[in-house]
Amino acid sequence: MTYYRKLQTPPAEVVNTNGRFNFGCYNAPFTNVNLLNAQKPYALPLPRFVKNLQLREWQAFQLTNGRYFIMVAIYNAKKMALVQFIVYDKEQNKKWRYEKKVAPFQLQVAQGLYNTQSGYQSNNFTLAVLNRLEQERFEISASIKDFENLPNLEANFTGFHSVAETEPLVSVLPFAQNRGMYTHKCLMPAQGTLLLDGVATPFARTNSAMIIDDHKGYYPYPTRYDWVTALGHTPDGVLLGFNLTRNQALNPEQYNENCLWYNGKITTLPPVTMQRPNGVKNTWYIKDRYGMVDLSFTPVAHTSVNMNLLLLASRYEGPYGFFNGYIQHHSGNKIAIDQLFGMGEQFYLRA
Repeated sequence: MTYYRKLQTPPAEVVNTNGRFNFGCYNAPFTNVNLLNAQKPYALPLPRFVKNLQLREWQAFQLTNGRYFIMVAIYNAKKMALVQFIVYDKEQNKKWRYEKKVAPFQLQVAQGLYNTQSGYQSNNFTLAVLNRLEQERFEISASIKDFENLPNLEANFTGFHSVAETEPLVSVLPFAQNRGMYTHKCLMPAQGTLLLDGVATPFARTNSAMIIDDHKGYYPYPTRYDWVTALGHTPDGVLLGFNLTRNQALNPEQYNENCLWYNGKITTLPPVTMQRPNGVKNTWYIKDRYGMVDLSFTPVAHTSVNMNLLLLASRYEGPYGFFNGYIQHHSGNKIAIDQLFGMGEQFYLRA
C-alpha cells in the first residue's frame, strides 16, 4: 500500500463568504483566519459571542539549539487559560517550568499571522509573540522575574518563515458538517538568546530551529488527542522535524496534520496510532498502516497539568524525550530519526 495526500493552494479565508469551512490541507498561509464567521458550527444557531466562548485558541512554539529544548504556549480555552515557558537542558537533564494560569480575558491570541500579536503581561511574567509573516518572521520575547523560586529568565528569538524555503502545513479539519479546526504548522530556522539565571546561551541560526503551531478550533465535547513532535538537524546539518497527531477529525486519511519536514520540504503522512503499554511516562510507539512511520519515544522529563472543577476537567500529560526509528520521505527513502529530541502530549478536556 502507498499513501499520498496532496496539499492544495489555500483560498484567502478559513471560512468562506457563505459561512462554510474550507476543509482541506494546504501549502501556504491563510490571509484571513475567520472561524467566528462560521454559520451554525453547532446544531443551533449561536450569536458570535457564544461561538467565541466555544472557540479554543492558542499559539505554541518549540525551539532548540541542540542542547536546550524550549516550549512556549499562549493558550485560551475561554473557560480556562494559561501561559507557559518551559526550558529543558538535555546535558544536565534539568527542566525549568514557568507556567501561570490566568483569566481568559488577560491574554491575547492573534487572529492570523500577518502583523498581529499574541501575549500576556503582568508585573513579573511577560510573554509576547509578534507575527510578522509579511516580513517572513516571528519574534518571541519573554521576561520572567521573581516567579515561584525559579531563576530569572529573559529570552528573545526570531523564526524565519519563508514559504519558498520552509513549507508550512496548513490544515482545516472537520469535526462535523460545518464545525472544525484550523492549524498552521511550520518548521523553520531560528536564532536568538536565552538568558537564564544570568547565563546567556546563544541560539545560532546555523544550529537552531523552531516549530510554530497557530491553532483555533471548535473542538468536540469532550476533547481527546495524542500528539508528538520533534525538531533539530541531521548529523550533516539538514533541518529535520515532524508533526504527528491522532485527534477527533473526520476522515483522517484525507484530513490530518501529519507530516515530515526535511530540508525545508514537506512529506505528508498518513494517520498514526500511539501506543503506551506502560503509561505516558514510559516508551511510546508511533506507527501507521502503510509502513511510513515507525518511531519510539522515550520520555526523560514530564509536565502534567490537571484540573477538576465539576463541569470543567482537564488532564494534560506532556513528556519530553528522544525519538528513534524512521519516517519515509516522499522519495521512498527512509529518513533515520536518531535520538531526535521533542515532546508528546496526551490531552483530555471537558469544558
